[in-house]
Amino acid sequence: MENAKKLKRGELLFKEGDNVQTVYMIQSGKVGLMVERGSNRLEVSTLGVAQIVGESGLFSTAKHVFTGEALQECKIVEVPVDLLKQQLEKTPPGIKLLVKSLVEEVRQARQNLKMLKIESEKSPFPQGSIHRVFTALHLVARHIGKKEASGTATLISWSTFRVYCTRFFAESPQRMRHLMDLLFKLKLAEPTYAVNEEGVEDLRDVKIFELQPFEDFAEFFQYHLYKGSRAEAIYVDPLALKVAKAMYEISAVAEVDHKGGSKLEYSTLLTECKAKHGIDLKNIHLDALERKGLFVKRQSHDDGRLTLTFDRAEFGKMSFFWSILLEIDKWNEKGFVDLNEKELTVANAAGACPACKTEVAIDNKFCPNCGSKLAAA
Repeated sequence: MENAKKLKRGELLFKEGDNVQTVYMIQSGKVGLMVERGSNRLEVSTLGVAQIVGESGLFSTAKHVFTGEALQECKIVEVPVDLLKQQLEKTPPGIKLLVKSLVEEVRQARQNLKMLKIESEKSPFPQGSIHRVFTALHLVARHIGKKEASGTATLISWSTFRVYCTRFFAESPQRMRHLMDLLFKLKLAEPTYAVNEEGVEDLRDVKIFELQPFEDFAEFFQYHLYKGSRAEAIYVDPLALKVAKAMYEISAVAEVDHKGGSKLEYSTLLTECKAKHGIDLKNIHLDALERKGLFVKRQSHDDGRLTLTFDRAEFGKMSFFWSILLEIDKWNEKGFVDLNEKELTVANAAGACPACKTEVAIDNKFCPNCGSKLAAA
């Protein structure tokens, strides 16, 4: 059954990551295929009259890899994917093969356009560069660095590191200098300064405490970036990050079951989160973690106790990755890494987002989970 609908300029037809359940046929107007990156929406392609989108659902249980936005007033015909599948099944095998080939060709072309758009994004540290820069950091530091005899730290000369990154990886010295500031801010590295010939204090050496996590981060990021649909794991929810960090720290001496899961008494977790991290733990916090792929198993016992079991190592790894990504988001917003920024605490919570019920801080203008605009306090 076909349904026609009208969209005003700026209205969304579907969002990146939504399940493909409908094929949309444009009768009038134009629809932009957008990629959402943080608070930015990048236009990848424009569809006009007689063009369709959602056809990928005919041959797989796909998700939309773009957000569809009306660029002007549009009239759209909606056809359920299941209906078209039934009609397609009745066609000769040759026609079916031709349609499948054309759908795959369109999918691949749009995916290539998407990656080109991401990589050419004009921001201090675009998504398309993140995995490459951290790979360069890891490789160059291993090549030119000197291991400390007493541990895993690596000492590198900033001037040599800068030259190698510029000549071999075509990375700007300015971006790599900001990257160093990001490592210093997160206490992943330690700087040594010296006065240059002009009497100005300048960065001389950098001690990176451990290199392997940066290779792991680059591998993690490129895997999720190049997945077909929006991967929630590389978009930071500050609330989920704070809770994951707290649970990782609190479970340092927790009981470990035969499967390697860390087990905590729920009452103990509540008390520790409140006392040490200022978090009044509720179900919305655990829901925020699960939306990002960190799962917690709840188990009730006959004596009335409630225990939580989770993969502590995974919580620690994701906390590390999200901490880096959060600083990159701030870097892109401000244009530099702010070493003097004061960390906001969850103790400043104002309440929950009216749209998705996620807890928000008092100075948030938008919900960190769903992006809804919040009313002024």
